[in-house]
Amino acid sequence: MRVRGAALALGTVLVSGRLLAADVLLSHVTLYDGSGDAPRRADVRIHGDLIIQVAPHLKSVEGEPVREAQGLALAPGFIDMHSHGDRGLLEDLDAATISRQGVTTILVGQDGESSFPLAEYYGQLAATPAAINVASMIGHATLREQVMGKDLYRPSTPAELEKMKTLLSSELKSGAFGLSTGLEYEQAHFSTTEEVVELSKVAAGTGGFYISHVRDEADHVFDSFDEILRIGREAHIPVEITHIKLGSTAVWHQASTRMPGYFAAAAREHIDLSADVYPYTYWNSTIRVIVPDRDFFNTVKVARAIADNGGAAAIRLVRYTPEPAVVGKNLGEIAAGWRVTPVEAYMRIVRATSAESEPGAQPMEAIIAASMSEDDVRWFVARPGIMFCSDGELHGAHPRGAGAFPRILGHYVREEKVLTLEAAIHKMTELPARRLGLADRGRIVPGYIADLVLFDPATVLDRATIQHPQEPPAGIPAVMVAGEWVVEQGHATGRHPGRVLRRVAP
Repeated sequence: MRVRGAALALGTVLVSGRLLAADVLLSHVTLYDGSGDAPRRADVRIHGDLIIQVAPHLKSVEGEPVREAQGLALAPGFIDMHSHGDRGLLEDLDAATISRQGVTTILVGQDGESSFPLAEYYGQLAATPAAINVASMIGHATLREQVMGKDLYRPSTPAELEKMKTLLSSELKSGAFGLSTGLEYEQAHFSTTEEVVELSKVAAGTGGFYISHVRDEADHVFDSFDEILRIGREAHIPVEITHIKLGSTAVWHQASTRMPGYFAAAAREHIDLSADVYPYTYWNSTIRVIVPDRDFFNTVKVARAIADNGGAAAIRLVRYTPEPAVVGKNLGEIAAGWRVTPVEAYMRIVRATSAESEPGAQPMEAIIAASMSEDDVRWFVARPGIMFCSDGELHGAHPRGAGAFPRILGHYVREEKVLTLEAAIHKMTELPARRLGLADRGRIVPGYIADLVLFDPATVLDRATIQHPQEPPAGIPAVMVAGEWVVEQGHATGRHPGRVLRRVAP
């Protein structure tokens, strides 16, 4: 039986002299304990998978390994609140692009797509653990596909909705943390708000929360934020705007003036509203999302969409299976090569990849586009209640998959001073742990699981770029998961102590 808090004393586990392979005393760390409090010098003792002592001066016991940290910062392992790191994880159990950032837990099943059935995927991970912990949401689009097949460009019928609710209830019992939607994508875009509310009520009934890639992140983004408040209000469920952004020039520079009102309105109505953000002004998705109403062959709308997303030069194709030679080029360059206008090039790409939108189809195209303003990103990064995410893949084309968390620590904390280091650590650790209801993660206190990251605040920095999206960060020498080092000297150790994390019903 696990003992927590101050009652977990050294003598209860070490008086016999028995030491586990993972036991270690971390000496002379600068402790950022996850609470948001100012750092302090401390020693931290690990026994098995647990933190058992935290104090200014701890004496080593006979045979106990001691790691001299020489003042390096020690923080709880970072929690990525929106990850696609499950794609290919069973084939790449080291998950180095994730763990090298200091991330020890990822929340997957995002944008309305999740493994199905979740119990089967969880069983595979439990049998073949990865280096990181995995938690999952249940995807709204996944439920729609299971019930509606390929006929997704419409609202569900009452009978279909009842079937989805039954499936959702079953999936939640497997330990999912709630419901995710990707309302901007074809598989879910034509669902009604009422459909989402009814499903969210099922998730709320088991203590879950709702996370959404909202219906429109561009010109109508504030309407989308109104919708998520409505879902929270009517379903009585905590709601989270994932990878929050103001993603078109028409809504730029409004985070500081418009967003406080949404959080204030939520507080007045007792809606538990939160958000997460990644620290970049450019995103990675399908080219279809820049035309939110799916009128892909309306030349006026397509021209406006291209302009709203920074112009043809700001939209770079990073996957295109019909003609791989154009990968890496921007839409303007592609149009010139095809001797058409950028609008015509856009429509040609959509036609050539139309099969991509069918249920279960593999992605045929993807873009990176720069359509957020830096001042809005800075506001979201600094906002106390907004957590962090990567929205990244293990081997994706966007540098966020390898650099999001060190970019916060290096660029936004140290270089830009957008927020303090202790505040950033809190938003990476305790804050998301509370959202997920993880009672033994997110802090460095006795009795908590030893998910830890050792880093140098003076040198930590992301090095991943669009040209080299897998480049590892600087300044994060070691990462521990459940008492075992999964990263040493910036490299994966080959150890796989990660666990499947299941939501515990209240």
